[in-house]
Amino acid sequence: MSEASWRYLRSGITAAALLMCAGCNAPAPAQVANVPPIPSGDARFWFYREFFPDDTKDMPPISINNTPIGYALAGTSFYRDMPAGTYHLSVESIGTDLNQSQDAAVGPGQQVYVKIASQPNWEAGNRGAYRRGTYYVMLISPHLASLEIPLTRYTGGS
Repeated sequence: MSEASWRYLRSGITAAALLMCAGCNAPAPAQVANVPPIPSGDARFWFYREFFPDDTKDMPPISINNTPIGYALAGTSFYRDMPAGTYHLSVESIGTDLNQSQDAAVGPGQQVYVKIASQPNWEAGNRGAYRRGTYYVMLISPHLASLEIPLTRYTGGS
């Protein structure tokens, strides 16, 4: 392997290590938003949708057990406290696809991070005059959520 190849490989490894360590001390979403502690016997669901410039301006309703609890506006986050139990998490969507909803069993004091992912070009018409997305509920690891949620605008909680 040439010296230039070794330098390229070393810089790639260094960049990957820096990216991995960037989240090592990332604050939990509750610390970033300065929200109250989880009530006794409850679990906390954090919902968020990342912002990206090519996304639609849709605000699909998010539901827990088929009851709307908020809206998935791009670039925002919020939480809902719920009694410990099993829940079905879904988001309204124009398109029908696989894995658009999730089930979660939560215990007291547990936090669940729910990302609403968008496929913005599911339906488009009239040469791009309108676009409607389809949406997915994704259960996210606490580590990844601690990196993504602080990039959103907190809109409130229970």
